[in-house]
Amino acid sequence: MKNILSIVFVLVIAFQLNAQDSVIKRDGSEMKVKITDISDSELKYQKPGLSVSFSLSLADVLLVTFENGERMTFENIKIKDNNSTILLSSGTRIPLVMSETISSDKKGGRKVNTGEVISLTVQADVTDIDGNVLVSQGTLVSGTITLAEKRKAAGTKGKLSFSVAFIKAVDGQSVPVNLKYDYAGKSKTAVAVGTAVVVAAPLLLIKGKPAIIEAGTVFNALVVGDKKIKME
Repeated sequence: MKNILSIVFVLVIAFQLNAQDSVIKRDGSEMKVKITDISDSELKYQKPGLSVSFSLSLADVLLVTFENGERMTFENIKIKDNNSTILLSSGTRIPLVMSETISSDKKGGRKVNTGEVISLTVQADVTDIDGNVLVSQGTLVSGTITLAEKRKAAGTKGKLSFSVAFIKAVDGQSVPVNLKYDYAGKSKTAVAVGTAVVVAAPLLLIKGKPAIIEAGTVFNALVVGDKKIKME
């Protein structure tokens, strides 16, 4: 009885060793192996007569034919390389949204001063043609007030200017951008001059409107120079 069991065991092992799957690689070569596992990124297999396992990147595999005749193709499967980078091209538009209403005066919004930092956010994902996100929606962006002038007498309007120099990409690196914006409130100088002959002194007290930038206003920042973004 033991001899019979030994013979059956040997036959089973021999059958398993002889049972082979076919792997067609992208370079056209074929391997006859026993596939033991297929993950999202690699194929594991054993060679006939060897007990050790080998692995092969799915990026190198075109077609697998199992011993039972079933087939699996990898022609349209994209394998993400942990060290891969995607180019964020110079001139790419990144839409930014003003987070709060700001003003050159105490009227109309939060008064800001020259040199103060303001907050914006990225309005929408910035992607490549394959849909890979390079800059994420909602990313916080810092801008700097480059000019804040109050409205003045004689109808002089207020002025506001700000700029954005960098935006964070998905890999954490700072991408240089160009965004410079200038805004001025409505002037009342024409009204003052037109009626100055009647009452000159009171007109000197007439002020122009403050410069106000509303929350939700969208601005376009442009990427300066090509930038390679690392994909995880």
